[in-house]
Amino acid sequence: MPQLEIGSIVLALVAGLACGFLNTAASSGSAVSLPILMLLGLDPITANATNRIPVLIGGVTAALSFHAKKLIPWSVAAKVAVPAALGAPVGAVLAQIIPARQLGLVITAAMLAALILLFTKLKKVIENAEILEAPRLTVREMAFLFLIGIWCGFIVLDGATYLLLTLTLLVGLNLTQANAVKSVVTVAVTAVAMVIFAFRADVNWSVGALMGVGSVVGGLIGARVATSPLSKKIIFPLLVGVITLELLHLLWQFAFVNRA
Repeated sequence: MPQLEIGSIVLALVAGLACGFLNTAASSGSAVSLPILMLLGLDPITANATNRIPVLIGGVTAALSFHAKKLIPWSVAAKVAVPAALGAPVGAVLAQIIPARQLGLVITAAMLAALILLFTKLKKVIENAEILEAPRLTVREMAFLFLIGIWCGFIVLDGATYLLLTLTLLVGLNLTQANAVKSVVTVAVTAVAMVIFAFRADVNWSVGALMGVGSVVGGLIGARVATSPLSKKIIFPLLVGVITLELLHLLWQFAFVNRA
């Protein structure tokens, strides 16, 4: 249990805000919040479990915001959420079986993947995807969503990116609809995973509560700028800078400090 001094409280609030904002406006919010939790003194397993609190609360906030604007196609969201939610407990169990050090290395590798994805042309691919009149939800799409659910239950990182790719390139939703449906699916898979993590007592509720407060604000701001041109100017350099610094910190920790 990390001591919640003023600096730790502020850091937890900022981590929650960044997680809620980035997950709603783009993706990779956990690439910011997960390393901060480990910096606060949580082991990788507890950090991974505690990180679900801001993800869940931020997802609920974003979903409510999208719903208020009547942007969520609920019939599609419900069908998409089912296979993803079924995969989430598989991933959550895997996250608890893997030893803490190995999980920490997986987190570091996932952050590196997140950084690499930022420099690809995925955004252009998503924006130029064919929009279908009727969403396509065949066995193939359901299988992809089930696998994404496993990943989200396991570690969350990049889950939003994989969801957006599936919802736009395979299901055939436009970017605005995909972002809205993504928030609903995030709530579903995170809620399922949270039940398993809470049952195993892996969640640090004091730190998680502070992050949850920050994620409410972050989710509201993220929903506002999700389709704003301003997000294109701010989010990319912010993600690149923060993820690079935290990736270097994690590599230092696991390569030199925590060799044992």
